[in-house]
Amino acid sequence: MTIPSLPSFTAGQPTTQPTTQPAARLIGHWLAGLERAGIPDDVASAARACIIDTLGVALAGVGTDTARLARGEALDIHAAGPSTLLGGGRLCAEGAAFANTAAAHALDFDDNSYAGFVHGSAVVVPTALAAVEAAGGTGADLLTAVVAGAEAEYALAVALGNGVYEAGWWTTALFGVVGAAATAAKAFRLDGDRAADAVAFALCGAGGMRACFGTGAKPLLAAQAAANGLRAARLAKRGGAVPHVVGGLCPAGGAGPLRSHGADGLGPAVAPAGPGHRHQGLSGLPLLARGGRRGARPDDGAPLPPSDITAVRCVVPPLVAANLTYDRPTTPGEARFSLPFAVACVMLHGDLTLDHLTTATLADPHLHAAMERVSMRPDPGWNADPDRARLAPEGADVTVETATGRTFRRFCASARGTVARPLSAQEHAGKFHDCAGRAMGPEAAARLHRKLLDIDALPRLDGLLDGSIG
Repeated sequence: MTIPSLPSFTAGQPTTQPTTQPAARLIGHWLAGLERAGIPDDVASAARACIIDTLGVALAGVGTDTARLARGEALDIHAAGPSTLLGGGRLCAEGAAFANTAAAHALDFDDNSYAGFVHGSAVVVPTALAAVEAAGGTGADLLTAVVAGAEAEYALAVALGNGVYEAGWWTTALFGVVGAAATAAKAFRLDGDRAADAVAFALCGAGGMRACFGTGAKPLLAAQAAANGLRAARLAKRGGAVPHVVGGLCPAGGAGPLRSHGADGLGPAVAPAGPGHRHQGLSGLPLLARGGRRGARPDDGAPLPPSDITAVRCVVPPLVAANLTYDRPTTPGEARFSLPFAVACVMLHGDLTLDHLTTATLADPHLHAAMERVSMRPDPGWNADPDRARLAPEGADVTVETATGRTFRRFCASARGTVARPLSAQEHAGKFHDCAGRAMGPEAAARLHRKLLDIDALPRLDGLLDGSIG
């Protein structure tokens, strides 16, 4: 895999000279030159937010069936080691990265990036934690490793374009292994050649299909990407020889040639994705289902009772329709990929939270009646408008019809928590406290949050999460 016009890099700074170096070698030597002192404040702040958000959702996810399965598998096949295992105990770095990544993505409540449509932090952060602990590193090393993995993964994703995802590949597994390899290479302080070997080796075994959506295979594939990327860095550290020109990435998916304009994100300039929520672009639904406040409400401003809503019609991009495939979900996993479920929860409960993703909620006959009133239609021409495709890649045009014949309509470009509509510091902290508090209680969650806010000051990571879950 060669990017003909990819800029060369020295100590993390891009130059204007074109190069024919393979992407793996370019990324590897950039990684070797990246240091904490060279990371801009805004990128460091974004990385810190991603660490906090990811560890929070991982703690919330550790009790799920999928996370327990991954933890059991890790304990069966991996040796004890220095890296923290959520749920208690320690394993070698590879085993901890596998189990903790599964927990981080089990609830699909982690962040997302439109560069390749990847859940970057769910793979990168647990890998960084495991590798930095194994290397005896500091909090600053953790932050640097997270930036390294995110930068490498997102730059590669932008260079390849979203055609890979649209062709059916699940890019979190595909690109995530590169992010994990880059993260571990930085944590292990590999030189440029060895870091390039890690990235190249990871790419040789990359893969993953979107058919996993709505099942426990989805977080397990993310976990596999984390473990495989970390293993690639370990093998590179031992001196294994690998090809640096990896041609035909995803040939069955028709990825096409790399586009060089995307690779100049290395610098670092591509900040990690901000913490967000599930169902990007659909956060306007609560407003509509509660009477469309913010300009489209009933005359008296009162919320619309669910019985008054006769239909909720959602026009979405083809990509959203392809992902939200469960019109009538039967499991919490399917419910996370169901637009009718999300809208029905908002109609009945005024919101959609982790507490609603249960079998008890799915068994509610009132919920089923509400879902019957929700429809979704893909708009084949959504991406014909470049501005709409860029600003609302997972948006929705929503119309609510009432029993009295009134109609309320709203276009929802992006969700709360996206870069376009970021969470406030208070909202971000609230999400962490809610998620982490489920596993460790409110006081312990507050203490951990304070430590993570000052991650650069931690002289070591040993004990950061010890005792987090009984």
